[in-house]
Amino acid sequence: MSEPVQGRTRRYRRAALAQRLLSHAPDAAAALDWDTLGSAPDWLVWPEPQATRFQCQVGALLCAPQVRLWIDAPRVAAAARALGHPYLQALLRLPETLTLPHDVAGCPRITAAGQVAPLLRAAGVGVLLASLPAGPLRRAAGALLAPLGASAMVGALAQSLVARTLLLAEQAGACSVAAPIDAVAA
Repeated sequence: MSEPVQGRTRRYRRAALAQRLLSHAPDAAAALDWDTLGSAPDWLVWPEPQATRFQCQVGALLCAPQVRLWIDAPRVAAAARALGHPYLQALLRLPETLTLPHDVAGCPRITAAGQVAPLLRAAGVGVLLASLPAGPLRRAAGALLAPLGASAMVGALAQSLVARTLLLAEQAGACSVAAPIDAVAA
């Protein structure tokens, strides 16, 4: 991508995030400057339903040891709807050594199909918020994603989970890591 296109894309992303924050969390938006908006991760400006799907995918990677044990058709079908079938298949094929042990970070117990999407999303949002450095951007993202809050996990672990989710989704062809400029404005 050429320098003028990169600059235009960066300005457009900052403006799109500022507009979104002003619409949904105006008090939090007031504490941000352009540099902070420019440092925001791409997932903060992704349009629906891509943002929700990604939140669920992050939650599913966090909860992979649990998800991989599901054998009942309703939960598996709900997971495929929430995550996208290619991502679910990639998650199920992921070697156990590449998943977090079940006692490293809290994952909600999901016992019914109706819980799959909301609980995976909540877990994913917690990780995403924990991946942001403490400060105005995290507070603004938290206001935007409220009532869900940040996980208590260490930021480096959260950042690692987010990066691994992006890689797994990209390998599975389950999401576009770089949302097109037109989609960012939606």
